[in-house]
Amino acid sequence: FTGSWMANGSKEVLPLGKNRETALFKLAGHVNLKNDKIGKEKDFYAQCIGLSDFSTGSDSRCVWRTVDGEEIYLTFHGTRMEQGSRIAGNIVGGTGKFEGISGSLHFTWTSMSFAQMQDEAGIGGFTQDLTGSYQLP
Repeated sequence: FTGSWMANGSKEVLPLGKNRETALFKLAGHVNLKNDKIGKEKDFYAQCIGLSDFSTGSDSRCVWRTVDGEEIYLTFHGTRMEQGSRIAGNIVGGTGKFEGISGSLHFTWTSMSFAQMQDEAGIGGFTQDLTGSYQLP
């Protein structure tokens, strides 16, 4: 499958010395798959939580939901949360017609925006190169 992903949210920053920071983040947004679908679905509402560290990259856990409420679960790891960051992930399960699903995917943040306010920041991102594969039992 291929598609795009647009997400917005917030991150809470914790400085770890002079040139290092960590952040907890939450993102939510829309995943739109192009001609390829997962099952019969092409649109998902995505919610993610994660930890980003300037030194070690980012780890996140996400849920993609259909309009009918069925879910796909994903894990991601990547570089810093910034434009051009490459993110790789795994599909690790789901509910309903997605029960037992597995697979992998990757994307690059083509744009990222940040609005800093004290220890918290608003964030937003967009990717056009979401690509992956999956297997259903």
